[in-house]
Amino acid sequence: MTKLIYKAFIFAFIIISTSVYADQLDDSYVLGFGSCITEKREQPIWKAIEKENINEFFFMGDNVYGDTKDGLLDGMRASYDKQKKMFPEWLSEKKLNAIWDDHDYGKNDGGTEYPLKDEAQRLFLEFWNVDANDPRHKRNGIYFNEEKIISGLKVNLIGLDTRYHRSPLDQENKPYYPSTDSTKTMLGDMQWAWLEKVLNNKNDLNIIVSSIQVLPTDHIFEKWHNLPHERNRLIDLLSSQNKPTIILSGDRHKAAIYKKGNLIEMTSSSMNKPVSKPLSFFSNLIFGESDKYLISDIYESENYGLIIFNDDKNVEIILKDLEGGTISKYKVM
Repeated sequence: MTKLIYKAFIFAFIIISTSVYADQLDDSYVLGFGSCITEKREQPIWKAIEKENINEFFFMGDNVYGDTKDGLLDGMRASYDKQKKMFPEWLSEKKLNAIWDDHDYGKNDGGTEYPLKDEAQRLFLEFWNVDANDPRHKRNGIYFNEEKIISGLKVNLIGLDTRYHRSPLDQENKPYYPSTDSTKTMLGDMQWAWLEKVLNNKNDLNIIVSSIQVLPTDHIFEKWHNLPHERNRLIDLLSSQNKPTIILSGDRHKAAIYKKGNLIEMTSSSMNKPVSKPLSFFSNLIFGESDKYLISDIYESENYGLIIFNDDKNVEIILKDLEGGTISKYKVM
């Protein structure tokens, strides 16, 4: 009788454990990511990504180019419809996550002032098939997080919304420079409170996905440093975690790796919309681009990124080109 009770206890424990760790994943896991993929051009990069045997793909913004000068969303609806047909069939079998940037938000370089942001959010959630019970259907903004166990590591995957609540920048158009107005916000009060709460959860690794760059400070395009008090707040918050943190970003139509303290940022952009070589040449000639946090070369052709979780709890981020060749990589842990 005692043995029967013991076996029943063990069986119950297994069932409970399975329920608690429903997100438990296989020993090896590949998370792909990328940004800036227009439905108006061919998408040959999927051929290389298919060979990676990814488990999941994270779209980091500008997942369609549906914004128009008048700010209306008829173009967005059409862009989503076309993009759905552009994605390869095998991608539908993978887990997909997404945040938006300006071109799938509805206003170029836009923020909280965009009047159709709620309708844009409904279109976004519909396109990405976000479950009806997901909090994103009831909150202002498309930020979210998922906690899962990957290769024995407790991973907190956090997608930020840098559009819905972001205050207008000091300049109406590029070049953008850091603001001295400390009342301006990138995330808004509710998203900041939410982020601080989810970061308090016990995890081995944080992955923060931001549509715009966090660490770089020297260029004149969109970046967290345009609101430097908000950038400092985020960096201080992430650094205080005393655990490995990966930041993923897009937007720039360039790719590189940056490092500040225990924070590593990989920017991957663009998947099929690189800056033309003449424009890139003159832009670099006039503005130049480097950064004190840059630890790799800047890459300007088509690219995508991978996070490789090995079964020995090693984690590596890799930047790859259109053909699947390695551009740069960094071992996180």
